[in-house]
Amino acid sequence: MNSGPSPIHGRLWTSTTWPFIASVLALMTFIAFESFAITTVLPVAMAELGGPQWYALAYSSTITAALVGMIIGGDWCDRAGPHRPLLMGGALFLCGLALCVMAPDAGTFILGRILQGLGGGIDSVVLYVLIARHIPEAARPRMFGLLTAAWIVPSMAGPTIAGALTELTTWRTVFGLILAGATIALACLLRTTRQAPRTARVPPQAVFGRRAALSFVAASLLIVLHLGAQLDPPRSIPVVLGALVGLGVVAQKILPAGTLLLQGEPQRLIALRAVLGATVTTTDLYLTLYLQTERGHPPTIAGLVISVGALGWAGGAWLQGRFSSRHAVHRRLIAFATPLISAGPATALLHTAHVLPLWTVIAGCLAMGTGMGIVYPRLSSSTLSLTDAEQHGTYSSALQVGEGLTVGAATALTAVILASSLASSTSFTLVYAVLLTLSLGAILIAAPGRLPARG
Repeated sequence: MNSGPSPIHGRLWTSTTWPFIASVLALMTFIAFESFAITTVLPVAMAELGGPQWYALAYSSTITAALVGMIIGGDWCDRAGPHRPLLMGGALFLCGLALCVMAPDAGTFILGRILQGLGGGIDSVVLYVLIARHIPEAARPRMFGLLTAAWIVPSMAGPTIAGALTELTTWRTVFGLILAGATIALACLLRTTRQAPRTARVPPQAVFGRRAALSFVAASLLIVLHLGAQLDPPRSIPVVLGALVGLGVVAQKILPAGTLLLQGEPQRLIALRAVLGATVTTTDLYLTLYLQTERGHPPTIAGLVISVGALGWAGGAWLQGRFSSRHAVHRRLIAFATPLISAGPATALLHTAHVLPLWTVIAGCLAMGTGMGIVYPRLSSSTLSLTDAEQHGTYSSALQVGEGLTVGAATALTAVILASSLASSTSFTLVYAVLLTLSLGAILIAAPGRLPARG
């Protein structure tokens, strides 16, 4: 890569942007903290509420509801601007937290989790649209880098802090503190965005229209997919394959035309993010499981491996912010960093095959995180710069919905592989062989000449 850091045209922190930036980062930090803290809090909460059998549903309901929220949020922003969706999404998220704090039983708790997912999904898209309207294009890579960093600290400290609060007080304290902090952050963000720049109105389109209805279908298929993956082989195979085919059909209608066939510049970026997101999420998900169940490492060591990847992600996000925001630079950075991501599943594959030691997996996770830290902000910035302002909601939601669908499909498919294999060591090796193949596909998508080259 021969493009070194160049002078940044367009300041990020100014007297007019800093209140907006601080509010966005604060809200995203609390959303991220909740998503990571739940891994520690949920077992205790469900046991106390008398619903341990609903553990999986309590966890996955938020992710599934977020998919619906992303679609609604994108369409709503394009139709009416970001202010009202931000208010509604924030209100749903806060109401969900309040229900969890006061939940007398598992059913109420799960309802709160659903509202959190729906509201968080709406606001995750709204934040992208607000960034496009408030931050100059030249400064957006650094802004998206900061947004990435807002997830790093919660990913490393969230589970530990939540565990300590649960032991010292109660799990309800965790949700209560997130509720208080998110309320303040949302109020500040609403205040700073009241005078958001206006864009031309698009032709009337119902917020709860065809795409929203299809998002409910996609969410239902994701539930069927994960329930099917829990069945004993060979019964799981037809259920999973049928749900995957259904998801493919729905994705073709939800995502911008041409995404699945890699036709169009923004469409290719959406597909690339989906493949990379599935690769990294599933790599981390099963690596901690393998290290604890097959190699006998304590949770601290398994968590350390993931934390190293998070540090790499933060470093990559900082590094990419030192380069300009021209399209050619976006393209070169993405093409350079995408192969780094393959280091994660590659080293994990060889470790499960007893070829490489653990320290190489740690190095692989560091490289994988660094690659993601570079690529993710550039994918977001490039997609927004390639689309009209009236389409920012649609394409922002497509970036996240595409990733959500692919992550759901990848985790379910790998769960079937684990359940179908007789030898545990072999099953994990097969999982990482699939993930390595997926990452190699991402390299082909990101190869020079395939990504947008304008500018």
